[in-house]
Amino acid sequence: MALPSSIHPAFTIGLVLALAACGGPETPTDTATDATLATDTATSETQLLQVGGKVFSIPSPVQSAYAIRKAGLKYQQNVTAPLDKGETMTSKSSQAMLLGMLGADMAYVTVHKDGQRALATLQAIEKLGGKLELSNAFDRALLERFKSNLSSEDSLLRFSGTAFRAADQYLKDNDRNDVSSLVLIGGWVESLHLTLADPAGFKDQALMDRVGEQRKAVNDLVELMSAVVTDESAAPVLKGLKELQASFSGITSTYAFEKPVTDVAQRTTFINSKSSVTISADQLADIAAKVSAIRSMILA
Repeated sequence: MALPSSIHPAFTIGLVLALAACGGPETPTDTATDATLATDTATSETQLLQVGGKVFSIPSPVQSAYAIRKAGLKYQQNVTAPLDKGETMTSKSSQAMLLGMLGADMAYVTVHKDGQRALATLQAIEKLGGKLELSNAFDRALLERFKSNLSSEDSLLRFSGTAFRAADQYLKDNDRNDVSSLVLIGGWVESLHLTLADPAGFKDQALMDRVGEQRKAVNDLVELMSAVVTDESAAPVLKGLKELQASFSGITSTYAFEKPVTDVAQRTTFINSKSSVTISADQLADIAAKVSAIRSMILA
């Protein structure tokens, strides 16, 4: 598997093991609803996964977490995945998707400065990573450095780069396309679930634009899962994604490209393109219900 080697901050602080399987290069995209700052790839909007000569572009869960916070929505710890669920799961596909979910949850709780929950989530990620034989992707010193930086969001973003590159190489060496793809899918589903968890967010146009922009992502995920996942236990999730794909197909969008501006000295790129989407209340309700159903399948 030719996973790109750059990092993405999808799970901000603790993804470590979870992001091992879906690390990809951070490249600015043109889906920002306002000027977005991307520095050292740490705040980019997407993660890229290359499989079979095709590149799949999936929005970064950490950016979703920032968008939720920016919209002023109330932090809800109870909408994250149960931390003990991995202890009873036996399906490798479900374990991999749960790992991605926990990674997205890690971004959410970290952005909302819930350090206690972040540490507990990291511990759950470590245990689940062990079941998926991902523990060897990182040495103990790397994990300890991560834990010691739980209080520093900026430090954790930079630290993640080292962890992601180590995980990326590990997966390249072990040809584990299915695991990396399933982690990516789980992280995306959970990010969308968190975005839609508070009905108050439906009134925030920027957040709803972000939801509407997932139309391409779900198309990529369906194609990716169809191409690399052969585990029959994951078939219901693929079916659910196809149904969600149909729901997204009715969303209309507009897009205005503006050339990005790069400050070479500061290693900073400003993404100025703008897009907006039109989603009806019924469409939102339908999408939210289908995301919830897919999430329930993974956690069953």
